[in-house]
Amino acid sequence: METGNIIFLDIDGVICTTLSTQISTLLRLPLERQIFDPLALYWLRWLVHRSGAKIILCSSWRDALEVDDPLCKAFVKNLYDRLARNGTPIADAAPRLPNGDKGEDILAWLAENSCARYVILDDHDCFALGAQVRQYWIPIPVDRGLRRREAKAALQLLQNDSK
Repeated sequence: METGNIIFLDIDGVICTTLSTQISTLLRLPLERQIFDPLALYWLRWLVHRSGAKIILCSSWRDALEVDDPLCKAFVKNLYDRLARNGTPIADAAPRLPNGDKGEDILAWLAENSCARYVILDDHDCFALGAQVRQYWIPIPVDRGLRRREAKAALQLLQNDSK
């Protein structure tokens, strides 16, 4: 069964930015209650609502899903809760392959799940081993996170629009 459009989402540099770190510090929030960049969350919500896409976690934050540590569990729960409250819940997480890169992780997820179209929102090119997914990568500027330009480029790919 086809799952529609998919957004493979990295966290650090995409929605966890310098701005969100500064705000969390000013509010003296512990890491397990940190907030995420409000502008990046706005554009992620805009993209999800216009594309109907589901979010698949494809970030080093996936490691915390496998750790039996209360702090790691609180850290990931905060991420899932904040994205759900944003109207952009995480639907699944890409597998973490040993000795692989994100490209291979994404290909493994796609091998088990079909989708209409997909994009990858990431601040780093981590696709050396799964290079065929690079064409779906929207580079996110690490210094500012997801913004209008990248959200519109992602929507164009998800709509398969060549304009």
